[in-house]
Amino acid sequence: MAVTVLLSPGGSPGVTTAALVMALTWPRDVVMVECDPAGGAVLAGLWRGQLTGSAAGLVRFALAAQRDIGAAAAAIRSDALPLEDTPGTRFALPAPAGPLPARQLASAWPAVAASFNAATADVIADAGRFDADAALTPLLAGAARVLMVCRPTLRQAAAARPRLDALARVRATRPAAELLLIGNGPYGADGPKAFTDALGVPVRASLPCDPAAAAVLSDGARPDRGFGSSPLIRAAAALAERLVSETAAEPPVDSPAGARR
Repeated sequence: MAVTVLLSPGGSPGVTTAALVMALTWPRDVVMVECDPAGGAVLAGLWRGQLTGSAAGLVRFALAAQRDIGAAAAAIRSDALPLEDTPGTRFALPAPAGPLPARQLASAWPAVAASFNAATADVIADAGRFDADAALTPLLAGAARVLMVCRPTLRQAAAARPRLDALARVRATRPAAELLLIGNGPYGADGPKAFTDALGVPVRASLPCDPAAAAVLSDGARPDRGFGSSPLIRAAAALAERLVSETAAEPPVDSPAGARR
């Protein structure tokens, strides 16, 4: 199955929310995994701190991957939490808050990345702010695609440029990173073209600024009746459908060594 990595140039553009809404609308089996070196956020956000006992999800998975990559890949849902109330195919694999677990996992990333690529479900990895952390190189080098999540502003463009250059070196033999824009910013509908012209990187899609729907995913707000048809959900569903369709049409590549409420 395919691995999609979402990351940002910093400035909190909404990587975790984007990863969650994509997972929630993904048209086949998927696990959203928190891989941010700064620590996880979904347990405190989407689950409002009510499932602290599940905080070792990624840690347990990493230990299992180091023991047996294939077995961990087959059981990737075992430490994951369902994103739907009814039995479904969409899950989230949380990470503990804070940077300490990420440092402890540094040596495990080659096995973790290999397990993601061999998993029985697609993986959407939330890698948070990208600062060229060498530990994440196996994840970034082996992913089917990498999307840099940005607000369409000059400040975000300036921060994105050197990070896109670093990603290009990491992904020398894989498709280049693309941009996922959040909102219109000062450029309005011209934001995608302005960013592509400025950075020389294509904009894969734009997700609307939809605070009410985003709050359900980022802070565990109660969804209203319109959540399932909100602009954010509709745009994410269209993006997810395109990505899955394109992945299904691509030849396999060998990898290197309703919201829950």
